[in-house]
Amino acid sequence: MQGMYPRCVLPGEDACSELGKRFSRSFLDLLILRMLSEERLWGYRIMSLLRSRHEIRVGPPVIYPLLDSMEDKGLVKSEDVYEGKRRRRVYQVTSEGLGLIECFKAIVSDLFEDGGHPA
Repeated sequence: MQGMYPRCVLPGEDACSELGKRFSRSFLDLLILRMLSEERLWGYRIMSLLRSRHEIRVGPPVIYPLLDSMEDKGLVKSEDVYEGKRRRRVYQVTSEGLGLIECFKAIVSDLFEDGGHPA
């Protein structure tokens, strides 16, 4: 959608939206890290934001193993937060996760600078 990707200049909204969804699905872990760099979130909230912001539908069988893997790699950390009797596992990005975001930005930037040839 043009609204979702305002800098997209492809001739059709469908092409731009599809490209954005393909990219987001391929780098779901980095998208989640980016979201967690803005605020601490729990699994259900991450799934809701992925759906509303990026039109990506993922369920618990995808999101929770991915978050566990990211935590095992030191990219995120979690803590249990209680609201009354309700427990939520809240995730936040670590410095390693922020470093991975910066690395990804550098790689993407390098791919599109100087005709795609590394410096």
